[in-house]
Amino acid sequence: MAVANTGHGEHDELADPPAMRAWWAVLDAPTDLEAGRPDAPEDVVMLRTLRAVIRGLALRNNGIDVRVDAAGLDRLTLRPDLRGSPSLLADGPDGLVRDVCAATVTALLRATARPCWPRLKACRGTDCRWVFVDSSRNTSRRWCDMAACGNRAKSASFRARRSASEPAD
Repeated sequence: MAVANTGHGEHDELADPPAMRAWWAVLDAPTDLEAGRPDAPEDVVMLRTLRAVIRGLALRNNGIDVRVDAAGLDRLTLRPDLRGSPSLLADGPDGLVRDVCAATVTALLRATARPCWPRLKACRGTDCRWVFVDSSRNTSRRWCDMAACGNRAKSASFRARRSASEPAD
């Protein structure tokens, strides 16, 4: 979920290559940040596309039919690595973004094969889309946080019903 939750409200950890590297460094993930080619703006587009794909799949798990556009990942070529635990490795020039995308796609494929996959959801709040794990007993959770997003949605629904029932002057 690290990639899926990199942008919320005004704050986007994938705003540009320096912001992306700062986000990766905070994760304390194993990689040599100085190795490979420098990150380019199209690398940020690739990560943002991956984020949108994950959120789209998680929205589907939350009952919202959305179109998932993975065209921004077309430059990413992956090959299987069957040594140890099967995974995917990025083909082509070395780079942090390709490694992050390969690791994330590997984790995503593993997650979709597990029975708990439907529990990975994205918040129904149109201004949120935070990805979370639905730990409710009957898998019925809709929002990332009932106190914030759920309350806003229920208040808006109440206001809409109330204004529809009021007589016109």
